[in-house]
Amino acid sequence: MSHLNAVSSPTQSADFTSSAAMWVARSQEIDIPAPVMRLAGQCLLDWFAVTIAGTAEELSPIITAVTTEGKIDPQGVALVGQQGRASEQQAARINGTISHALDFDDVNLRMHGHPTVTLAPALLAVAEQENLSGVALLRAFAVGYQVAGRLGHAMGDTHYARGFHATGTIGAVAAAAGCASLLKLDENQTEAALGLAATQASGLKAMFGTMAKPMHAGNAAANGIIAARLAQRGFTARAGGLEHPQGFGAAMSDDSQFSGGDFQSTPPGAPEWEITRNLFKYHAACYLTHSTIEALARLRKEHGAIDPAEIAAITLHVPEGHRTVCDVLEPRTGLDIKFSIRHLAALALAGADTADLSLYSQATALKPELAALRKKVQLSHQSDRADRYGAEVVVNLVDGTELNTFWDVSTPVENLDAQEDALKVKAATLIDPILGNDASKALFAAVAELPTAADLTGLLASTLPSSKDITKTG
Repeated sequence: MSHLNAVSSPTQSADFTSSAAMWVARSQEIDIPAPVMRLAGQCLLDWFAVTIAGTAEELSPIITAVTTEGKIDPQGVALVGQQGRASEQQAARINGTISHALDFDDVNLRMHGHPTVTLAPALLAVAEQENLSGVALLRAFAVGYQVAGRLGHAMGDTHYARGFHATGTIGAVAAAAGCASLLKLDENQTEAALGLAATQASGLKAMFGTMAKPMHAGNAAANGIIAARLAQRGFTARAGGLEHPQGFGAAMSDDSQFSGGDFQSTPPGAPEWEITRNLFKYHAACYLTHSTIEALARLRKEHGAIDPAEIAAITLHVPEGHRTVCDVLEPRTGLDIKFSIRHLAALALAGADTADLSLYSQATALKPELAALRKKVQLSHQSDRADRYGAEVVVNLVDGTELNTFWDVSTPVENLDAQEDALKVKAATLIDPILGNDASKALFAAVAELPTAADLTGLLASTLPSSKDITKTG
């Protein structure tokens, strides 16, 4: 039977950082369960899909050109969905940024952010550089994900509430952990890597709805690599950097819980493997809006299309934190829409396909009929609600009728077969328009073969465009 503390020592330090470093350094000895490895593959499949689709976004050529200074590195590692190659750190920054451009990637609520867009680009670059196997990539992903979830939970709620984007902050430390595992760093080197990543961590929620938000993911991935590579060569950092009185937790949170903490023990209510709490997106918008979208879709299914003229008011009973994350009152751009729960509510009531990337445009943001319906939407916070991510929606009609329902998207799917089928449908709609008809099938096959693949050649080949200009970096 596999346990997270299967390689623990009864005399180990109770300090969170050193305990985490010990676990990561010894993770090669852990028997990772098959469902966990399968989930890692599903996360990578979804990540490749959103990254390939992200290459069509406006920020893609900008981040590529500036990061590489317009130069292709033939000895470098792959740029997903592009013909060019770049250095290990450059590729991680580019791939990571592009993968979060659509805000269509997975989330983890214990992390308070997006795990895969920080882990996958870092681990992919290092694994390719080191010519490592598919199973090594999957294992390191599970290890890095474990740090993302455990650290995110230890940081408490105020880290995110204060304005830090956990994808950029916690993600950097998680990426460093995954890279340390890939490079087989020892305990001291791994602890240094965690500290070096923590001291580079950044990302502000004020940047949501702009190109700066996806850059948080790219920076976290690149900084994770930098931290691990520096530590590999003997670069030092303060021990206990996560729980130090002036360290990561104290500086960035009001309720971090590191005192006497042991990374390797599973607290009550926590999953043995954090990746089992992964949540995939099926709407291309902020995840906090998804419960509202699903609830309104249910109302349409139950009651049919509702004439906007017959609607008097729409009330969304959602957690208070939505106001500071996804309540852009008057969206002007496609990116604004992704963080405008009121506009998304209007779109859902209108029956729009919120998985359609073309929906997120200035034209959609400025449609008068949507703006009029959006103005009927109000947010209400109920402090006694037990759920933290669900949405109760109430639609009051002018004739006095009240329609209401509830939805909560925070529960992970248990049927991995069904989840994989859904992810393949999503991936095909994202990949095939970019790489050509049925191009997604090659990726599906390559991901399925990862557990036995000697290297990543087949996987990376499945992501290459056939006719894109190699000078795209300009």
